[in-house]
Amino acid sequence: MVTNIIGIFLILIKKFKKNYCKQGAGTMIFLAQWEKDKHMTWSGTTLSLMKSLRRRTNLKVPEIESLKFFHKLFFFFLNLVLRKKYIKNINFNIFFLRYQENNIIHDIQNTNDNILQIGDLIDNRNSSIYQDLSISALLFIKEYDTKAFNYSGFQNLPIEGIRERNSLQKTRYENAKFIFTMSKWLRDFLVLNEGYSKKKVIYVGAGTNISTNKICPNKKNKKRILFVGKDFQRKGGDLVIESFKHLRHNYLSDAELYIIGPKDIGELKNVSGVHFIGPLSPENLSEYFNLCDIFCMPSRFEAYGIVFAEALCYGLPCIARNKFEMKNIIHDGKNGLLIEDDNIEKLSEKMYRLLNDRSIYKNVHDNRNIYLNEYSWDKVAKRIVNKLIRN
Repeated sequence: MVTNIIGIFLILIKKFKKNYCKQGAGTMIFLAQWEKDKHMTWSGTTLSLMKSLRRRTNLKVPEIESLKFFHKLFFFFLNLVLRKKYIKNINFNIFFLRYQENNIIHDIQNTNDNILQIGDLIDNRNSSIYQDLSISALLFIKEYDTKAFNYSGFQNLPIEGIRERNSLQKTRYENAKFIFTMSKWLRDFLVLNEGYSKKKVIYVGAGTNISTNKICPNKKNKKRILFVGKDFQRKGGDLVIESFKHLRHNYLSDAELYIIGPKDIGELKNVSGVHFIGPLSPENLSEYFNLCDIFCMPSRFEAYGIVFAEALCYGLPCIARNKFEMKNIIHDGKNGLLIEDDNIEKLSEKMYRLLNDRSIYKNVHDNRNIYLNEYSWDKVAKRIVNKLIRN
């Protein structure tokens, strides 16, 4: 009887704390530009964060008008009339961004609620911004790491368009309450290079976008390598396959490589030992994280790299490039190995070493609960909400 009363009492306390936390956080407006399939927006990141925030605060998610054909036509002719180069990438088309901003501000006018923007969408002093990459960082990379920039996906944009977009973003950053960064490297860049206050730029991290309830590793055979990435060249997929060929020829003749993400990789899919899977939904990735021994994605340009966190949560040591946030997720010799360049032989050697390094594998396996806790959208949401409450 006493046990039952205590149990009921604890449940009531838990419910009270949950409701109290929601009330304390108040109402938050969540601004995001969605794709038609919300699950595909930012590879699931936007939806995952939204769901976690909903568990901690009263969340409003207004619909933001998507770009229609007549919009594209209108902005094309507007650029033509003003003799400005038309930029197809809507995130860099200033006319569209201003038009979108005016519409959003009209929809949320006179609100005192906290606003969280996914990316910078509006200039609003009551808002905060969650970001993985700033335009100022992109310009810095263009100047000081041209090779990386040329794989960024932004290399064909006119420089005047990038600078104009940077100016717009800078205004939004300066007027925002907080800039919540996905990565530590972006936080450090904004503080050290751009001069923003440490109190304003807050690292909150990122979570995994695949289910961690399906972790069920098979018996490893020390020969299976996994690569996941839609943008094959940017993610270093070509380098992985060439190094894999060297691995099979010189070290491990029965090694296997699983390629997931790109729609096609041409003749490379016919390389011996390569299993080309192609595009795969997040819920179906678990099978291959459970199957493979190590994860290898030496991205040439990578704002964050959530897939590394996902691999670690599934117990896979990783090979990454020693730059951007990758060097903060993967610690050389502890939970994986880092490469410095596109040297095929060196990457091949690291593949072989990691497949056979029991100490690194054990370290990743022993720390899996730490990774599951750290790379959680609930933890990201908690950091954001707590900061807004304290403020």
